[in-house]
Amino acid sequence: MKAGIINLNSGNLLSIVSAVGKCGFTTTVIDKPQDDFDVLIMPGQGRFGFVCEQLNQNNWRKFILDWIAQGKKFVGICVGMQALFENSQEDVKAQGLAIFKGTIEKLKHAKTPMVGWAQLDSTDKFYQQQFVYFVNSYGLPQSEYCVASINYGESFCAIVQKDNVTGFQFHPEKSGAYGLEVLKQCLK
Repeated sequence: MKAGIINLNSGNLLSIVSAVGKCGFTTTVIDKPQDDFDVLIMPGQGRFGFVCEQLNQNNWRKFILDWIAQGKKFVGICVGMQALFENSQEDVKAQGLAIFKGTIEKLKHAKTPMVGWAQLDSTDKFYQQQFVYFVNSYGLPQSEYCVASINYGESFCAIVQKDNVTGFQFHPEKSGAYGLEVLKQCLK
């Protein structure tokens, strides 16, 4: 199985390459769209607007939308998950991919960014009560596609999933053995 890791100049590529490799995938970091993978992964750190601007470079936006429309597996991590939505309060003029409806909002907590471990809440036993690692100042309050949430002064989505698309607000690649299990499950 081959995983293409999209380089939008905004992610910790070494961590995700290592984690996906531990899940049994051959990994390739790609700077331009390529179609010879079983799954595409879009990691992201930093600003929503920067990531969305990078999507417009090298035809990524159209390529990703076509990839998803063909039913191929796609994973977004952190800002990579946020870019799956319509827009964000962080950069109001930036347009996400709009795979999911919704606006990413600033976390309403005295201490941001949120950095560290937090416990998932889900009706899915695989996710229920598991600890994962977050680094974020923005999140999605709710979505019909939210399969696990977190409470950090308020509840927000930690995982969204629809058909062949999965988004993680947390960093599975930094979430220890459980994070690797989460990656394996969504990459298969």
